[in-house]
Amino acid sequence: MVIASLQHHAATRPDVASIVELHDGGQICSWAELVALVARRAASLQRTMRVGETLITALPAGIESVGWFLGAISAGVRVLPMHTQIAGPEAQSVIERVNATLAITATGARAADVFNQLTPPPCEDAGQRTPTPVIPSDSAGSVILESSGTSGLPKLVLRESAALDAVASNMIAGITLQENDRIVFPTPLSHSYGVDTLVAAISAGATLCVMNQYDPDRVAHEIVSGATVLLGTPFIYESLARRSQPSASTVRLALSAGSPLLDSIGIRFHEKWRVEIGQLYGATELGTVAMSIPDSTTHMPGSIGLPLPQVSMSVMDIHDLNRVVPTGTEGHLVVNSPSMLTGYLGGSAKTIDSAFETGDLARQDEAGRFWITGRLKLMVDVGGYKVNPLEIEDVLLSHPSIAEAVVIPIVQSPTIRRLRALVVLNDAELPTNANQLRAFLKDRLSATKVPRVVNIVPSLPKSPTGKILRSEVMSNWS
Repeated sequence: MVIASLQHHAATRPDVASIVELHDGGQICSWAELVALVARRAASLQRTMRVGETLITALPAGIESVGWFLGAISAGVRVLPMHTQIAGPEAQSVIERVNATLAITATGARAADVFNQLTPPPCEDAGQRTPTPVIPSDSAGSVILESSGTSGLPKLVLRESAALDAVASNMIAGITLQENDRIVFPTPLSHSYGVDTLVAAISAGATLCVMNQYDPDRVAHEIVSGATVLLGTPFIYESLARRSQPSASTVRLALSAGSPLLDSIGIRFHEKWRVEIGQLYGATELGTVAMSIPDSTTHMPGSIGLPLPQVSMSVMDIHDLNRVVPTGTEGHLVVNSPSMLTGYLGGSAKTIDSAFETGDLARQDEAGRFWITGRLKLMVDVGGYKVNPLEIEDVLLSHPSIAEAVVIPIVQSPTIRRLRALVVLNDAELPTNANQLRAFLKDRLSATKVPRVVNIVPSLPKSPTGKILRSEVMSNWS
């Protein structure tokens, strides 16, 4: 579907913009130019690689990264997109785990020396620059994505082309994506969120605007000058809510993903831009599977909304995954979707038969909406009681002086756990110290849930999409 759609849009709308680079020196690629680029990349890969081998790309978001990604899919190879700032040892580990054949990397990529040890990039044959390029269609490739875990090596997730087609269809349906839409996507394309957005934009024929580094000024300019869909993360929406631009906006839909969006951020963004933010839910293993769309009858801030077409979601008893819990009861979220993984690669290989255990705690309300309430792996046994750190973090974030918070266990002995909270203060001019914050929590939580230690820190480690790296926090502070 994705490659066929690309060819269709190139044939019917050749001069319309397909990919727009918003960064300095960025270019615009038409549908005709994109189909030619993908054909050349696919032909190069077919001359260099066999079907099923793995290509790694470490490229900034832009026309080239899109060309290599789609070229790999059409050439029948596996493509593993990676962020340009991945460290050398991480890159070497991934290369060995996927037995990569080829790497395409950008000048200045942090692990360029490691990637360049692989087969040199294929030479582009001038003869491939034909007026009517042909994209190979005898096989369909797949994508490998890193799934971050709370501990251990990231899992390597394999999603086949049929799963990419399914997630494209779901996102198009959920967003009501059309050819005249202009999507602004200011986060990396190397993550599942980016891959899902890319294949949906290509399939729908929408213009996709990307950038190699987040620039709030450029995104703000797009919001008032033609963007119709904005797909971001809480960090991005928080930064945009602080802009001084006028509130008039061309955006018809804004969605947030990656982590829950605080009500305060959504309110400030709406006050500035007059756009309400919805929520998108997915996982590396699943793709995008649920949305809460503003102005819909089922939208409610904080909820992930309803499952997308062809997706089924259930909340199961955490002790018995064969039993669905009653409405309103917290349990383990299980999802079945045609967009989900074939299995894991490497040391943790396994195949998913019918449903995927997300590891998320959730509940479903009377209207059918789903609400994420925590993570099974994050539950901490404190004095015999199971404590959900996300509940404590939500209370901390309601304090006017706190911008960010994370709660982790302190291992005092093989059987004793206590809690530590790390918080980043915002610009609120309120005198705040650790004792005051503990007192604030004591008024709102049971004694078991109040962290024994509260540390005020200047910052917390984050992923390129702005998600707090809990595993890194735990390794430094537990």
